[in-house]
Amino acid sequence: MTEQEEIKELVKKRGSYKGRLTVFSTYLSGLDKTLSPSQVCELQLRINKLEAVYDQYDEVQLRLECICDDDKAQISERKDFENIYYKCLAEAQCKISLSTMNNDNASEKGSSRSNTRNLIKLPTIQLPKFSGSYENWLEFHDTFNSLIHSNNDIANINKFHYLRASLEGTAALVIQSIEFSSNNYNVAWNLLCERFDNKRLLIQNHVSALFNIETITKESSYSIKRLIDQINKNLRALESLNEPTKHWDTLLIHMITQKLDWEELKGRLGKDKPTFTKFLEFLCSRADLLETLELSRGNSRTVNSNKSNQKLKSMVSVTNENQHSNSQSSDVSMPMKPCPKCNGEHGLQNCPQFLALSNEDRWQLLPKYKVCFNCFKAGHYANHCKKIGCKVCKRKHNSLIHVTDPKTRPHTFSSNSGPEKPLTPVDESSSAAVTLSCMATSRSGTDVLLSTALIKLYDADNRQHIARAVLDRGSTSCLMTETLCKKLNLPAHNVEKSLLGINSSLSNIGKMVQVPMKSLDENYCNTLQCFVLPTITDNVPSKQINLSILNIPTDICLADPNFYIPSAVDLIIGADVFWDLLGSRRIKLTDGSPILYETRLGWIVSGPIGSDHVSNSSRTILCNFSQTEGGNDNKLFNDDIQTQLTRFWQLEEVSHKSSYYSPEEQMCENHFNDNTTRLKDGRFCVRLPLNSLKMF
Repeated sequence: MTEQEEIKELVKKRGSYKGRLTVFSTYLSGLDKTLSPSQVCELQLRINKLEAVYDQYDEVQLRLECICDDDKAQISERKDFENIYYKCLAEAQCKISLSTMNNDNASEKGSSRSNTRNLIKLPTIQLPKFSGSYENWLEFHDTFNSLIHSNNDIANINKFHYLRASLEGTAALVIQSIEFSSNNYNVAWNLLCERFDNKRLLIQNHVSALFNIETITKESSYSIKRLIDQINKNLRALESLNEPTKHWDTLLIHMITQKLDWEELKGRLGKDKPTFTKFLEFLCSRADLLETLELSRGNSRTVNSNKSNQKLKSMVSVTNENQHSNSQSSDVSMPMKPCPKCNGEHGLQNCPQFLALSNEDRWQLLPKYKVCFNCFKAGHYANHCKKIGCKVCKRKHNSLIHVTDPKTRPHTFSSNSGPEKPLTPVDESSSAAVTLSCMATSRSGTDVLLSTALIKLYDADNRQHIARAVLDRGSTSCLMTETLCKKLNLPAHNVEKSLLGINSSLSNIGKMVQVPMKSLDENYCNTLQCFVLPTITDNVPSKQINLSILNIPTDICLADPNFYIPSAVDLIIGADVFWDLLGSRRIKLTDGSPILYETRLGWIVSGPIGSDHVSNSSRTILCNFSQTEGGNDNKLFNDDIQTQLTRFWQLEEVSHKSSYYSPEEQMCENHFNDNTTRLKDGRFCVRLPLNSLKMF
């Protein structure tokens, strides 16, 4: 008999067995829920016969799987047959069990109730999935061994089927080449155990999992409980592998303490050597406390939503020192650190000396104390602080250091003599755009550092590119290099512009592009209109700067982390975007050093810098001055270069000249200066200026 003839004969036999299964299913569906004793006997005989049919079907199907090339079709045939077979078999067994119990002697009520309870259907136990991870091997091995492998009531062929259904990824590849048969089940199981039941690798993976537990960046009950669960899971696995984890207390406590985000907890266990059990109990109590506070805080917001002045300012109850109260401090309150300003037993926000300062002076002190700009506590940055930000501008800093946005301050022109004059307005008919940027060595031996930032630009295919830009508030146009324009492959618009530089160097602009931009943290986005030039400027800065001397605070995120390294400039961002980027805060490092300015791209560094900060300070003057004008007209300026420069520097001047007051207003001004003082607690004491003539 040829192979094709054998296949036809086997398929015909398989069809006969499937037909007998269909006959049994039809018979079963016609039975009532409750059977008579004779029907129970008949059904039991049919079940025995059906089991013999299944054995014959299994033999035929196994032969077909061996000689046929289409494995998927054969596996699908087996799956369909077995689903119907086990469904019919289970339904028949249930009918027999139910009928048997109904026909039993029901004289004893207790026995009847017990039988009824036994009929309650329990949830199906799902077999675990295993993808080849050593961390999950022990759990999978124990569960599968208990439910399937050690169950003698399940045939080996069915165990093999369950095993293959439970494996994924690399674990499934281990037994993929083994022939699917009853005799090969033990071979497959032993091969899987030999591959993954490697004690050395199991120990290594669980120890590595302990060391790689994710650090808690924001304290909450959920994060602490997750930390505890991960610790217990890996320690139990190591204990089952006979590792002496009971002697690891010191190592575990030190390792886990590094994963916590609050420094005060490191000193909460006293001077005595703690045990790991006590440390876990402490973490559990801490998590329970935080969960209680989170619930009470949520309820407080719901019940007292109309009482905005009653806010939870800390995680524990604090009693005012001016109030007499019998309440005691909570056991979980953190030890108070001394005030960095006066070394008093209070926080910086309650320090009289600190409160007596102006907001600007408070701002300048914070980098020295190395505390969070939002909560005035050490150990974290403002961007990771969980406290509410400024009540005035809603930014991530404390209200006590809020300063007025420099964009809202008027810029006036001051003169040494004569009445105050307004600025001469720039001729609106001029379409000129001036760009001035410079890093030059002056006679005093200081350099001027330009402000640079890294931004994200997107090309025609919406792919992301990182570019380096100079922020120039003296320019009314954005400029881009030809190299960057080609890299972005953006559609360009033809324009006719003329650009005039220093010493009347003339060049023409023929292209303009629109490029989408975002900040590195993607919290700010805009579309830039840039004129395209072959080159913009030389490397900025011209020489490398000694970063260690600048003493930049670690609490801030720089817009250009490598601002001190000479690098190419891809584009210049002008005043049309600059003022939208500028924030309200600034930090002056030291005299003669650059100033840090907050922008929506991050903090920028700009200003004078001593030559001792610059390695091999160059005497080369790098200056870029450009003006663009539409059309082909040869008139490039409405005024000469000197007039344009004068207007530019006038914009940067701030008037210190006092306004003129009426006699009555001058009297009020003098009264305020003479009678206004600031108390030690930071409040103002004023005297009302009463007008005796208007009182009667």
